Amino acid sequence: MAVASLHFETQLVSFAGVGNIGSSIVTPEASRGLASHNGTVGHQLHRIQEFTFPWSANSILVMYSDGLKSSWDLKSYPGIWSKHPGLIAAILYRDFTRERDDVTVLVAKNRSEATS
Repeated sequence: MAVASLHFETQLVSFAGVGNIGSSIVTPEASRGLASHNGTVGHQLHRIQEFTFPWSANSILVMYSDGLKSSWDLKSYPGIWSKHPGLIAAILYRDFTRERDDVTVLVAKNRSEATS
């Protein structure tokens, strides 16, 4: 399980994660993974910790279950920063799903950047 709160006014992201949830803040220049603590929600949970990260107008937040391979790189898709978050999630799902696992992909970005 992971929770992220985007604060557009202060250009920050608050994040807390537990278990097999991968999360990254991606910009055209770099990618930063967001740490989730070990554990299983509802079974074995030792620690929940909130982290805060910088957010910019061209940032994209990608959160995904362990059914998505972590080898994805948005730089492999020219023009993807101008695409709608739903389309970005669909591309990642199409190209990086593990065939024998369920997968969830969530993509978020500034509304003004999500035009196509």
